Amino acid sequence: MTTAITLGRGSRLLTLYSYYSLFLALAIVVVDGVDKQNIIIAGKLPDLFLILSSLYVFAAAVFVALINRSTDSQGATTYLFLETALLTGMMFASGGLTAGFSSLLIIPVIMANLLAPGVLGYSVAAWLSLAVIYTEHISTGDFGIGDTANTGVYGSICFAIAWLTQLLSYRINAALNLASDSARQARRLQKLSQQALMKLPDGVIACSVDRNILFINDAASHWFKLKAGMPVPQKLANAKPEELIHARHKQLAVKRIEVDTDEGDFLLLVEDEDRMLAEVQQVKLASLGRLTASIAHEIRNPLSSLQQAAQLLSETKDIQPEVQQLAGMIENNSQRINRIIADILQLSRGKRPQSKPFNLKSFLEEFRAQFQRFADNDIRQLEIACSGDITLSFDPDHLNQILTNLCQNGLRYAKKANGTDAQLGIRVIQETPDTASITVSDNGLGVADNQIARLFEPFSTTEHSGTGLGLYLCRELCQGNQATIEYAGSSQGAQFVIHAKCVSESGK
Repeated sequence: MTTAITLGRGSRLLTLYSYYSLFLALAIVVVDGVDKQNIIIAGKLPDLFLILSSLYVFAAAVFVALINRSTDSQGATTYLFLETALLTGMMFASGGLTAGFSSLLIIPVIMANLLAPGVLGYSVAAWLSLAVIYTEHISTGDFGIGDTANTGVYGSICFAIAWLTQLLSYRINAALNLASDSARQARRLQKLSQQALMKLPDGVIACSVDRNILFINDAASHWFKLKAGMPVPQKLANAKPEELIHARHKQLAVKRIEVDTDEGDFLLLVEDEDRMLAEVQQVKLASLGRLTASIAHEIRNPLSSLQQAAQLLSETKDIQPEVQQLAGMIENNSQRINRIIADILQLSRGKRPQSKPFNLKSFLEEFRAQFQRFADNDIRQLEIACSGDITLSFDPDHLNQILTNLCQNGLRYAKKANGTDAQLGIRVIQETPDTASITVSDNGLGVADNQIARLFEPFSTTEHSGTGLGLYLCRELCQGNQATIEYAGSSQGAQFVIHAKCVSESGK
């Protein structure tokens, strides 16, 4: 039963009660000192009253000191019994139940039943009843019917108040426990929600009506270098939904949401367009994969038959030159259709990016050795310019496929323009601690101005034998790795620039 006193709410109540007891004790001493004729109190035994009131002040002061140091349940229980005895004695010294102390005696009973409901609370009420019976009747030998009845009624009132107080205490504790559980659950949900918002890939900024930042998650803080408490930039607060904001080589769409509060708060949702396009691309690739898988078999079977028939026809003896030429046209176009199907299947079946950090210079050296074996004597040089401390975050297989496509295209056009003097170059520049650019250049003929706008569109090609899917595939793979690719032009040949994420030294 005494455990309830050590709880947080009981401790606060007990502290307040200790100050109340000290104040009451001092007030009694002051009134006793002012009342020289003992008219108000101490009318029956003034000397006894003075001793008991002094003891009351001393006990209350000690109780305050103990409670402020630690909430001691045993000390609190002892004090409640002692206070009841002292007040009963002062009531006896003032003339009994009619002296006005009876109401003060009820307070310890209420306090005991609030702090420690159960047997302890009723024991204080019983202790008070016994103390009143002893002082009113046993010590004086007065057992008059009227006084005895009053004492019995007072004892009954003490037990009734103890019962009502305990009933109220149970209900208050139940309500407080429910409120405490609800508050604890709300704090848990708040922490979980805040953690979820902090780790969202999109930016979330909560702002007050005067445009001060109340909350900002990790993504938005990284993009705009903002913190809670700072003013939100004008370009963010007034951004239109169709307007794109450029930050850290990203295109960001900002959407403002007004919050229905009296304070006029609002939210800014910042979405990474590159990530959204990558997600759309994944859906598109999945749909394309299902479509191409269903028709590839139907196309390739008759295509193989046509190609085989053309080969057999071209191998026939005494075939006329015109027929030989037509058979060759059938075989060449069959091979082109087969390459188109292969490229589409490769695009649609592309695995999800498995981005991981790797040293870019080592990767490019290995790529050069591999590509030069493929090119044989067709390329004069493949120059690599990259510092050794750049760590890229990319899917290595995807980057190898992208560079292979770009270098094969560049080599083809460089050979057309320069023959055996075809040259390729890969230059890497660390633009920021978090981004790097990879430029692939050649000394070919470049891209015609009327072709630049449609450069990355599927099936857009100027080569009769090409499929027009190479650059489109490069762009899709870059988007899947949260990177971008663009045609940068050149005074001689062509340049394609890849902007990709890299890992800074602090991020390793």
